[in-house]
Order: sequence, then structure tokens, then C-alpha cells
Amino acid sequence: MKLLILLFSLSIMSCSNNDLVFFANNLEEVSKTNNTVPTLSSRIYRLRDLGECYEKKCPEEVFYITVSEFGEHPEQKIYVTPKASKWHFVKWENIPSLGETDPKLTFSLKSITNGIEKSFTVKASLTEIKYIIKKR
Repeated sequence: MKLLILLFSLSIMSCSNNDLVFFANNLEEVSKTNNTVPTLSSRIYRLRDLGECYEKKCPEEVFYITVSEFGEHPEQKIYVTPKASKWHFVKWENIPSLGETDPKLTFSLKSITNGIEKSFTVKASLTEIKYIIKKR
């Protein structure tokens, strides 16, 4: 919700900003954590390039991965995956427990680029994001 309010506010200030208009009109929420313990929360959004598939080539897409603390003035980060033909969210693997010194959200993603599928374990925190390629 905060992201939508921010986007709306920015769009009022710069209605001619085509990138912001594209972002606001094409962002799709893919997944979010449903925390009952206030540690870190996350939302994952898909943003696909405009266009249609042509000769087995389709518009590429990225995932925007947000990470936020809870609280009145939370620290927040946003990360962007590399472009791929297709990104898939698989599952949340770990949501940190209250009191952890270096909390990290862990989840699984898959990407497909040029017909090659890769599976990743992703570890995201307020300081960094790591993509660990899963071996088959």
C-alpha cells in the first residue's frame, strides 16, 4: 500500500514521467510474506517489458523484491533481478525469527532465458541480496 501511495504521489509531481507511468500501470504483485512476528517483510513484484512475442522471442521481465522492517520508521530496501524471459516465484523458505542478529528472508525463484531454466535460492536482507544457483 505504501508503494502505491508513493507512486501516486510521484505521478502527481511529474505526470509527464513516462517511466513512472509505465511502472505504475504494469507492476504486478507476485507474492508477499504473511508475517505474524514483526521481523522482516517482503513483497515481490513483476514488471514486464511492453510488446508481444515474435518468432519465439517475448518481452523480458524483472522482479522487484522489497524488504522492510516493521515499525514507525522502518528501514526499507528494493532490489531488482536481472532481466529474463520469464521469472517464477516458487516458495518462501524462511522468514526470520524475532531477535535474530542478521535476519534474512529466504525464498526460491526460477528464471527462463533463451529456453534455459535456472533455479535459485535467494537470501534478502536490508543490506544485501544473494542469488544462489541450485544444482540439478
